[in-house]
Amino acid sequence: MSKMEKTAKKVIALAYLHRYGWIAVMMVCILIWNEQTSCILCLGCFCFSIWSFVGYKRKWKHIFCSYQNAYHQKMTPDLIRWQQIKKSDAYGIPLLFLFLGLAMLILVIVN
Repeated sequence: MSKMEKTAKKVIALAYLHRYGWIAVMMVCILIWNEQTSCILCLGCFCFSIWSFVGYKRKWKHIFCSYQNAYHQKMTPDLIRWQQIKKSDAYGIPLLFLFLGLAMLILVIVN
């Protein structure tokens, strides 16, 4: 396997981690620290939001591939075309998760 193929596989693995892995990590944390469920969900939303926004702004390949996966397209870590990503998705999804995290943080503080 060439170095280019290994790099592409790593990018695709990171894309899957971005798309699905953070949810699995949150679930494991909830199983371990059940009494902190609200805080874990809040932190997970914040982290996903920041990861997505920074990754889009910094043009990280795995973020592009993650959006390709969301659009049900084949991931192409060697052919990045950022113009294919809708601005509403690139800004809207992180913003949505930021607001969800803030709402949960407010609920945690109030309760």
